[in-house]
Amino acid sequence: MTTIRAARPAEYEAIGEISARAYTESGNLSDDIDYTVVLRDAAGRAEHAELLVAVKGDEVLGTVTLVRHDSSYADLARPGELEFRMLAVAPEAAGNGVGQALVEAVIDRARAEGMERVVLCVRDSVKPARRLYERLGFERRPGRDWHPAVDVHLLGYALEL
Repeated sequence: MTTIRAARPAEYEAIGEISARAYTESGNLSDDIDYTVVLRDAAGRAEHAELLVAVKGDEVLGTVTLVRHDSSYADLARPGELEFRMLAVAPEAAGNGVGQALVEAVIDRARAEGMERVVLCVRDSVKPARRLYERLGFERRPGRDWHPAVDVHLLGYALEL
């Protein structure tokens, strides 16, 4: 059984490795070495955001970063919104519902905190993630699309709560 909970400092190295592997092995990164460094820095993220993990026993299977509007990690979040970023599932655990469980945990957290919506951005070429978000009720918000790099187009999505 998979459990979703707050990440522990002893897990930050595994979280960073899973994040980097999930993005690189799925082809979701250009040759953007700087972003791989960001993905691997789970400890740095934890200083400015909240990390959740999906675990089975002691094994970390996936992770997601929760971001409030006033965090340095916020790309889209405004007051009343919870943003999530860097959703990553270990490649060997992909297809087993881990990503969906993490997104559902984000939605549950946002509701518990009285947020108005959950927001995210996803690379336009990442169709499996987009299908997951749309299946869970997220809708496109073209006004929140942005380009962090010349060859990277991120699509904005939101779920009204």
